[in-house]
Amino acid sequence: MATPPPHSNPPQGNPFAPQGGYTPNGAPTYGQDPYAQNTAYGQPPYAQSPAATPRTPAYGQNPPYAQNPAPGENPYAPAGGHAYSAAPPPLTPACRICASQPAGDMTIRQHTGLLVAMRFSKMEGPFCRSCATAIHREMTAKTLAGGWWSPVSLVLFTPLTLLWNLFVRTKIRKLPHPTTPSPTGVVMDQGKPVFQRPLAYVFLILPLLWLALYLSNEMSS
Repeated sequence: MATPPPHSNPPQGNPFAPQGGYTPNGAPTYGQDPYAQNTAYGQPPYAQSPAATPRTPAYGQNPPYAQNPAPGENPYAPAGGHAYSAAPPPLTPACRICASQPAGDMTIRQHTGLLVAMRFSKMEGPFCRSCATAIHREMTAKTLAGGWWSPVSLVLFTPLTLLWNLFVRTKIRKLPHPTTPSPTGVVMDQGKPVFQRPLAYVFLILPLLWLALYLSNEMSS
């Protein structure tokens, strides 16, 4: 058998390299940097692991290791500045007469003593300062006029009613003037103060009657 003649120009490179550019087991091809595999364009061959590089938080998100909250800051507030809305302020009561604000809860009383009976009256709030003043002056003046015509009223109920209204008067003075106009258009007339009304001096008639009765008995005896 004849021996084939040797090649005049043997091929360059690795004679055992596979043909067609296929590289088994991920081995580098001839002339290729063995450490340059699996690297993207422009990325260094020895890039750090993604786990070693701290992740930059997106805009509006909490960082992976949030700092301690500042004094007075809520540590449980949601990230991104989307804080929960605060609770709505409590509703301010409106006056039951004119519906203006602000108003306060109070009870103004009136007592009438008859010869054989008694009558108790009251007005419950909330009232604004203007309406409370008008009601207080009216009911107190009527108590001064008609609260003395019963023995029990003279001794007990009328003084207690006047003391109660005096206490309510201190609460009325602490109320600010209405800041909103009356939506109903109903405005009570405060009238004159209590001791500028003639009804406030009707109680003086009772001692005069007792004095006249005493004098008539003395003159007849």
